[in-house]
Amino acid sequence: MNKTATALAALALLAGAPAAHAGVSNYDVITTWFEPDTQPKNTIFTGSFSYDDVTHTITGLQGSLTESMTGTWPAGGTAPYYDQTLVSLTYQLVSWYDSALHGTFAATFAKPSTATFLGDTWTPADGIDNGGIFAGGPKMKNYPASIQNSYALIFVPDNLSAANNASNPLALSWNEALGSGSRGLASTAYADCAPGGMMGAVCMTATSQHVYGAAGTMSGYPLSQVITAQVAAVPEPETYAMLLAGLGLMGSVARRRRKIQ
Repeated sequence: MNKTATALAALALLAGAPAAHAGVSNYDVITTWFEPDTQPKNTIFTGSFSYDDVTHTITGLQGSLTESMTGTWPAGGTAPYYDQTLVSLTYQLVSWYDSALHGTFAATFAKPSTATFLGDTWTPADGIDNGGIFAGGPKMKNYPASIQNSYALIFVPDNLSAANNASNPLALSWNEALGSGSRGLASTAYADCAPGGMMGAVCMTATSQHVYGAAGTMSGYPLSQVITAQVAAVPEPETYAMLLAGLGLMGSVARRRRKIQ
């Protein structure tokens, strides 16, 4: 084995795992639903996910969802999050590809179950049909023992790539009044059935009437979404040193083998 082959073998060992998943990159996402009844506070999902731009697959979607009815008025804290309570969403349980909209949808939940609305349903259409009533409702005496779930549904267009860094984010917008903008974003939604998102037996939601036939339970609707590629970690100097040492050792072994032969 010559030095070039040795170097290539060592590099292949070091970078073997990433090379096997060349289409996968990690991203940060911020999705905002406008809440006309709680201004200046909106409902905001801030999260991250992995995306395979070859198979258009989303994995590991997780993050936090603000509860726009929480906190103080006038709004305390700093925009855009102010002093809102955050709901942790850690379970990506739903994902599908939409060939008509040229993108992928994924939903992440607060609980390891999709049960969110009455009848243990979850979709935005289910929420509208059920009047946004929590799973286990409609009697509020059942609420303490209910699942109290929440979720965020996002949309990732096919044209997302690792080139969408902080200086070149992939930004989507939707104008509910005009019914114009990204139809994929217009199809996103959230539901918040955690205590801070409850109005009696009704959960807070946001949907576009242009897609689902009705706005959210407090008139909320999709507004914007920004996706940026995460910066890849730069190997520490020690990593390079170990690589070079490994190359030197392998080269030395190869030379000894040639002498023996």
